Amino acid sequence: MGWVDNASPEVDALSEWPKIIAICTVLSVFSIATVCTRLWIRHKNHGLAADDWMAILSMVFALIYSIMCIAQTKFGLGLPLAERPKANLIPYTRVNYAGRPIYQLGISFFKVALLISYLRLFKGTSHVVYRRVVWVSMAAIVAGHLGCALTLILACTPVHKSWDPLVAGTCLAPGPSFTAYAIVTIVSDVVVAVIPIPVLLKLKINVGKKVGLIFIFVLGLFTTLCSVFRYLQIDRIQYGDGNSTMLILWGVIEFNVGNMVSSMPFLAPIFLRKAKEYTTKYSASGNAYGSGARNKKASDAYKLSSVSSSQRKGTFATVVQGQSTGSEENILKISQETAPENTIMKSVTYSVRVE
Repeated sequence: MGWVDNASPEVDALSEWPKIIAICTVLSVFSIATVCTRLWIRHKNHGLAADDWMAILSMVFALIYSIMCIAQTKFGLGLPLAERPKANLIPYTRVNYAGRPIYQLGISFFKVALLISYLRLFKGTSHVVYRRVVWVSMAAIVAGHLGCALTLILACTPVHKSWDPLVAGTCLAPGPSFTAYAIVTIVSDVVVAVIPIPVLLKLKINVGKKVGLIFIFVLGLFTTLCSVFRYLQIDRIQYGDGNSTMLILWGVIEFNVGNMVSSMPFLAPIFLRKAKEYTTKYSASGNAYGSGARNKKASDAYKLSSVSSSQRKGTFATVVQGQSTGSEENILKISQETAPENTIMKSVTYSVRVE
């Protein structure tokens, strides 16, 4: 028995369900791991805030959407429209209908999470106009995605025609409606990615850190590319073989990558600190080995002789072949005034570094 319900072995072999399941599973695991690490760090250091709860919502919605995409492979997702078993039409359209508003609402959550983190980042600063722009953008993004979700729910008259296409009625034309959804998604992605850049450019930090911060936020533009690639699949669905595999997969990629990118500003400092500690430790151990080798060569070249305790002045402690000469107490009795010119002195230097 194959994976696709009511399908022959030949049709089941034609389906792209293994690729869909693999991508959904791998991205979900990475997304959940990234967001949970962010939540653990936040809870340990500061406690969870509003943006963290939005990240949790986005993670949950992304997981539900991935599960629904995998479920659709049982009913024909991964196959051209003509090859899908007719008996799976109603189950497929029901799951597909349920996943549409979840996708639209879910991708707004990680964008709102980023915008809230922007507000907290510049709380109490003089960037009043900037904060207002962030609030306006947040309201517009929520309204835009909520409107798209409601339009998807109410796209047909009667409503149940959306999950039962055999019922008489009318629906919105897929081409113009999907174009409108894509415009909302792409514009909101660009706005969220670009908003912090002008402020980050003014930060008084070294160029390397500034470039790193900007790079993290510009990574959000990758979700824009996912939206564009997703939109390009509409032509295949309308005028091609009707295979919506890549349309669904680009949505899964966008959703999970957006969750990971929204958590990167919280994880990047940890990774950079660990890398710096590792580099410092590696350099220190390398220097220790090098200095040890040099000291060993020096000890081989110059053999110290035992100094008698009768030599009151100018004496210092020596150790020959691991045994004390008994004169080491003299080094403690010599004051700075009575110390001869060649007396060995020990000095310790402490340095304090504040990050």
